[in-house]
Amino acid sequence: MKKKCWMAWLAVLMMAWTAVGAAEETVYELPIDLSGGMPYSADTRTNPDVYEDPTIRVERHRVDQSEYGCIYFYALVTIKHPSQLRTVSGDPNNFIRGKTAPVYAMARRVNAVLAFNGDYVTSYQGDEGSKYCLRQGVVYRETVVPYLDMLLIDEDGDFHIYKAGEELEQNKTEIGGKKIINAFQFGPALVIGGEPVDDAYVTDPGHSPIYSHPDNHTARMCIAQLGPLQYMVLTTWDGVNTAQLRDLAMSLADCKTVYVLDGGNSAQLVYLKAQINKNSHNQRNIPDAIYFASAYPDN
Repeated sequence: MKKKCWMAWLAVLMMAWTAVGAAEETVYELPIDLSGGMPYSADTRTNPDVYEDPTIRVERHRVDQSEYGCIYFYALVTIKHPSQLRTVSGDPNNFIRGKTAPVYAMARRVNAVLAFNGDYVTSYQGDEGSKYCLRQGVVYRETVVPYLDMLLIDEDGDFHIYKAGEELEQNKTEIGGKKIINAFQFGPALVIGGEPVDDAYVTDPGHSPIYSHPDNHTARMCIAQLGPLQYMVLTTWDGVNTAQLRDLAMSLADCKTVYVLDGGNSAQLVYLKAQINKNSHNQRNIPDAIYFASAYPDN
């Protein structure tokens, strides 16, 4: 009987220690504004393809031979807090004034561990209006392009897709009681809810600004959510259409959502302040980028 009482008391004590440990765990968070991430000092001598600190892990890859006949680059990212998935503009104070810069320059300004191009937010679509612009919690432009899918990222870092057409009429600042922090209009969406979007849709030029036709093979960029606070960024050199980009992304990871960003000469992937997919054409100045940052103050 005494042994049973002792064991019960020990179990309660262990639960108490666990609760105290959990309560003492520090949560590092970045402000939802246009400031950058925490400065970092990356010692990559052990493995130059991995950056890791207590708040973020980035693992980059380059593949020179693939069944698609192209070189591609991808990075797997895990963050501790959703505020570490951020956006930056060529203009330090505004997203729609038209100032541009290469991604590496924006990445250095905000201490990005990994950065890549966004949706070329300042592009206009003639009489049909211009892209919706919500960045770092602020709506800069409310008009939408009716034929482009929209990616929305909420305050928990989760991805949501609004398909072109009537879905775009829904509330774009909140979903399910969660605030939207960033929204993009380029596309198309390639994977929604873990299911691939069909070829006819993703290769239809009517659902993309440029180069979605199946015969168009160009440099591509896409972002995927794999799970809570887990992501993949994938870019290719010339060689794939959007359906092949979808298949490639799904072959690399268990993707829940995949969304196409600007491509061609805009496709720039920057790791630790240096562009890793650099060629002779794709260092053009662009208006906006997406990045992952460290939130660890002791680097």
